[in-house]
Amino acid sequence: MLSLLSLLAAVPWRWLAASALVSVLFIGGCRFGERRITTQWEADKIATAQAVTSQSVHVAQVTEQQTTINQEISDEFKKAKAELTADRQRLLVRVPLRVRVEPPNGENTMPSVPVSAAGVTAVAADPVPPSETSCEKLAEDAAQTTLMLVEFQRWYRAQSRLD
Repeated sequence: MLSLLSLLAAVPWRWLAASALVSVLFIGGCRFGERRITTQWEADKIATAQAVTSQSVHVAQVTEQQTTINQEISDEFKKAKAELTADRQRLLVRVPLRVRVEPPNGENTMPSVPVSAAGVTAVAADPVPPSETSCEKLAEDAAQTTLMLVEFQRWYRAQSRLD
């Protein structure tokens, strides 16, 4: 027993107490740091979720505005096309269907279409069968294309104002 007491007396209690204190402080610091980092991480997750929600709301609003603009432009296009077709039909009833008017004195101021040269075939480069296309159809297509372009420009201006 004496040897056990002498052994205990030889142990540096100050060093053991100091190392225990350092160990407790180290473990406490680790726990405190872990709690602080976890709190920051949770705050970042909440902020990210709020940002995602805000972005989703903004995307929904922009999509709704774009849909409204698209519908308005489409409706206006259909209305303008119907008006254009009706105006054209009224005009066709009153105006004769001809492009070239012969002068009253009988002189032809425009030369007739020349005959093809001997070395060139008489077939056009892009033949269009006359039964499928007429001046009336071409005029209608040109008016519709112009109307589509005007409506597209309006649509583009309306969409660019959303940003």
